[in-house]
Amino acid sequence: MTHTHDHHTGAQPDWAEHAPYLIAEGEVNAPMVNEALGWLAGRVPGAEVVLDVGSGPGVAACTLAELLPGARVVAVDSAPQLLRMAEDRARRLGVGDRLRTEALTLPDGLADLPSADLIWVSGVAHHLSDPAAAVRALAARLRPGGVLALREGGLPLRFLPSYADRGLSARMDAINEALSDRNVHPMGVIYPPRAWPDLVAEAGLTPVSRTFLLDLPAPLDEAARAALRRNLRMAREMTAELFSAEDQASLDRLTDEHDPDSVLHRPDVFMLRASTIHTGTRA
Repeated sequence: MTHTHDHHTGAQPDWAEHAPYLIAEGEVNAPMVNEALGWLAGRVPGAEVVLDVGSGPGVAACTLAELLPGARVVAVDSAPQLLRMAEDRARRLGVGDRLRTEALTLPDGLADLPSADLIWVSGVAHHLSDPAAAVRALAARLRPGGVLALREGGLPLRFLPSYADRGLSARMDAINEALSDRNVHPMGVIYPPRAWPDLVAEAGLTPVSRTFLLDLPAPLDEAARAALRRNLRMAREMTAELFSAEDQASLDRLTDEHDPDSVLHRPDVFMLRASTIHTGTRA
């Protein structure tokens, strides 16, 4: 399954409707992402400028401001509505004086960004038309000793025990992979021409990758169940014609508000996934 990053594609959704879901998903994934952000902050403790490229409503940007109290954080996104939410979040968390926003279109606007000690790019690079060129452009914004961090790949989400899943998750993964391979994924996913660490090295950086786990065991809380249902409904709606009738029916039951087999109600639903952070350090 893909993440809810439709603000990186050409579509223009209603942000008043979508933004709360982006925030909710960010908060559900926070145990995994915050561990990664803590690891990155520990590598650049004296950071003065931090960029969150493709920041959305600013969940990670605000965390980085909290982790690096000496840094100015720039939240970068193409949707002004989401950037206003990032500003509001920063004020509520007491870091509003160190977070500013920048509205620009990616990847064209990358050259206009300030140089930085840490650049965080979460689930964005695989939406850009030329991932290799985007990595080079991002690397060019790094200061000496700075770190570029790309959150890309890992392991796909699992949410049902095998007796209930019966291969559904694997079939969903296969559909996503096939669409991405043909560059026709409805979320605009584009495979990089080579492995992300190779692209990082080709951009003149020293690559290091590390993987972080989201492990939310059953029974899930209400927020996690709601986020999972949204992801499943999105998968069902975007790629419905590629599922068998049986799998379509399974997804309908899993996302039905009233069905006892829905992820909103099942006692055995969990969330287990891994995200890999590919980093590159400027000499």
